Parts: sequence; structure tokens; C-alpha cells
Amino acid sequence: MNVHQFFTDEQKLQIVKAINEAEKNTSGEIRLHVEKDCEGDPFERAVHVFHQLHMQKTKQHNAVLFYLALGHKKLAIVGDEGIHKKVPDNFWEQVKEHMIKRFKEGNYSLGVCEGIEMAGKELEKHFPKGTSDKNQLPDEISFGH
Repeated sequence: MNVHQFFTDEQKLQIVKAINEAEKNTSGEIRLHVEKDCEGDPFERAVHVFHQLHMQKTKQHNAVLFYLALGHKKLAIVGDEGIHKKVPDNFWEQVKEHMIKRFKEGNYSLGVCEGIEMAGKELEKHFPKGTSDKNQLPDEISFGH
């Protein structure tokens, strides 16, 4: 499986657009990382990728990473400490459950876009965009092996 080809070009554009829209009204940052395999715990792997992508360096520690390991059908969501302290305990689990429901329907890109939208709305509540806020991280999808 070539993870770069899992989503069509059109779907990749939809996902990047969803990230742009989700970040429009917040200082928070959202990224999607896709790779083939995750032998161990997907959350631990996602935390590792979060740091590889330097997502912990946002000014308000309000970045969110959506992590997909396609070959092992694993999903994890990592919110940095700033956002993690503010969202309800079960928030990320609810987002994951919603995404998994869409995945089971075969709607992978829709599931990702809706998960990103849910995260964006939550980020907007706690981290509204200020006049001096700049996009701190790239919005494009990152890919692993």
C-alpha cells in the first residue's frame, strides 16, 4: 500500500481545505499524518510524530495531530498540553468514534474532514484567533512509511 495514494488528489485538497477552515478562527494548529504501519500503541507513535513535526513549539501549545496508520487500521489524536487542559476528558474519544463511524462506511476523507472540523470548533472556543496570530505550522498532509 502506497500511503501517498490512499487519498485521491481531490480528497487531499478537501482535507487541506478542512484544516484551513478549522484554523480560520483559532490560533490553534491542526495537522494530519498518514503512514502505513504502526506496530505498537498508536497514541505513543502519534506523540513521537507530534514531536518530529515540531508541533509542541506552537506559542500557546494548542496544536492537534490526527494520526492514521492505514495498514494496521489505527487512529490516534494528540492535543498539546494547552488544548488538552481545556477540552472535556472524553472529547478526543468522541472525535475518534465519529471518525471511525465514517471509516466503517468507507468515507475516509469525510471522516478525517469532520474530525478536523470538530477539533477546529473546540480550538476556536478556547483559543480564538487574535489579530497578530500567524499560521505556525504547514497545513499539508505529512506522510510516513
